[in-house]
Amino acid sequence: MRILRFLKGGIGLTRARVSGDSMAPTFKDGDILLVRIFKERPKNLQLLQIVLVERELQPGIHYIKRIQKIHGDGYWVEGDNRDAEIQKLMSDSRTWGYLNSSEIRGRVLFRLKRARPNRRKSDKGER
Repeated sequence: MRILRFLKGGIGLTRARVSGDSMAPTFKDGDILLVRIFKERPKNLQLLQIVLVERELQPGIHYIKRIQKIHGDGYWVEGDNRDAEIQKLMSDSRTWGYLNSSEIRGRVLFRLKRARPNRRKSDKGER
């Protein structure tokens, strides 16, 4: 699932809008997040950190995921949503396997703005 698109941002920081439900209940469709972009290969990533992923096989498509496992230079990332129907649509390490550290492009710092409660769901579904 592609869950964000980049908005205007400063050097090293960017805002991202969540698109989809893979990180619910932590983040909801339409939330605005502040993301620190790594300028070089990240070091000292920790379990349970929420990160920005850009897969080498999918340049330009970004995902927000939580680090669930670390094995050497490999990171296992998953969305937070545990709904079985949503999980069928999610893209994460359950389909990709471990990610290289070069595919971890940034770390979510915090939510800047919550989505509007009456925001309409997209008919496009998950990506």
